[in-house]
Amino acid sequence: MGSVKPLYAKPSGRLVVVSNRGAWTFRKTIHGLKCMPSVSGLVSAIDPIIAREGGAWIAWGGRCGKKDEVIGVSRPMPEDGPRYVFHEVMLAPREVSLYYDGFANSCLWPICHSFVEKSVFNEDHWQAYCKVNEKYAEVVLKTTLPRDLIWVHDYHLALLPARIRKHRPHARISLFWHIPFPPAEIFAAMPWAKEYIFNMLDAELIGFHTRKYVQNFLQAAGEIAGAEVDYLTGTIYRNGRKIKVISVPIGINWRDFNLLASSGEVVRKASQIRRAAGGKCLLVGVDRLDYTKGIPERLNAVACLLENYPHYRGKITLIQIAVPSRTNARAYRELRRQIEEIVGRINGSFTENYHVPVRYVFKPLSKPDLVAHYLAADMALVTPVKDGLNLVSKEYVAAKDNDVGVLLLSPFAGAAVQLKEALITNPYNPRETAAKIVQGLKMPVAEKKRRLKAMNRVVREQDIYWWWRHLWQNWLGDAAGQGYCIP
Repeated sequence: MGSVKPLYAKPSGRLVVVSNRGAWTFRKTIHGLKCMPSVSGLVSAIDPIIAREGGAWIAWGGRCGKKDEVIGVSRPMPEDGPRYVFHEVMLAPREVSLYYDGFANSCLWPICHSFVEKSVFNEDHWQAYCKVNEKYAEVVLKTTLPRDLIWVHDYHLALLPARIRKHRPHARISLFWHIPFPPAEIFAAMPWAKEYIFNMLDAELIGFHTRKYVQNFLQAAGEIAGAEVDYLTGTIYRNGRKIKVISVPIGINWRDFNLLASSGEVVRKASQIRRAAGGKCLLVGVDRLDYTKGIPERLNAVACLLENYPHYRGKITLIQIAVPSRTNARAYRELRRQIEEIVGRINGSFTENYHVPVRYVFKPLSKPDLVAHYLAADMALVTPVKDGLNLVSKEYVAAKDNDVGVLLLSPFAGAAVQLKEALITNPYNPRETAAKIVQGLKMPVAEKKRRLKAMNRVVREQDIYWWWRHLWQNWLGDAAGQGYCIP
């Protein structure tokens, strides 16, 4: 499959990625099965690695099957130059509803972002989650060999390591957790917390974005699951095995953003965006529609700015892009309504000479259009109330490599640990955020360039392949040191 050379020679079998959704979505049409690329942060992170390393990707392809249907199509992908095999997991409509909309998004997502009051603890949801993890394990066991390297992703499939190891005691399994891991006392509120953590501990390596998440997990493993924990080395001991827990923040493929930012078509699009927005100062916010992203708080900060710095009225424009997400969930419908009401209130109060201060875009954008917005903006507002990492901040920095811009970042985004030259603001404090926006707009060009250059260095040095290299070395190097004998 293809001729791209992998980054590392594998000591054993293939690399096998396992995730809730993969790089491809399948739909049945009158002309047969249609395959379309999926768009998500996880896909953009994993796809370059699996395309380079080769192997297999096991994931749900978006189609619903019958209750007892397990495996769908197995197809070499991409179709125009295959690099790996995509194995489709089939889920029944009720499984998607209870496992994904129910347990994953209504229980795990809010509790891991420390919104305990939004968490739904439902036994049927939990049982469906367990069953779907069993189904994924069945696909893994049927499509892989004992020497393969099983790389599991995120909170949707945290029970999978135990399900696989039950049948393959010497399996090579790593788990990467893409969202925050909360303090132990918060995670303990979930009725199945102990069993959940026990299942995670059948991985050899567990990765998180930040040291704080690592410390939270180690504490949860010790206090909730009763495991033996070495906090100094980040090691957990259980059943004669040791589990290494590391922090390694995910990177981006910055070259893609750099190339797009230098494209004549994208540069022209950026100029059009600035002209259409009007005013002298253009701010941009790019978020998936989610209560963790702090969109209402950001809008309230812009209202506070226009109220307390009246000379910016008619001069400042915020383009807020909200990518639709979980549109059937009541909480997300209410969030959308809340955001649209705040946008209407701001525009009703502060529109002057027909200049509208907030432009609200509720749709996904292509990567070229996204980069054009980054290029057009004087400042990016990345102010989540809680975020595992946040790749928008890194994308903005990469796109602005040869330009001038300011990044305003929340300390509650994992990326703040890396992007130390960003302006930092508390999203819960609208006055502080308004003042930081003004500070960024008034910042001397030389300081803007200095800060941007420093952040660009981090984004380039700690890119997607740096992330994979660190995971690889910690996973395989450590496992080899334990003397595992794989039959």
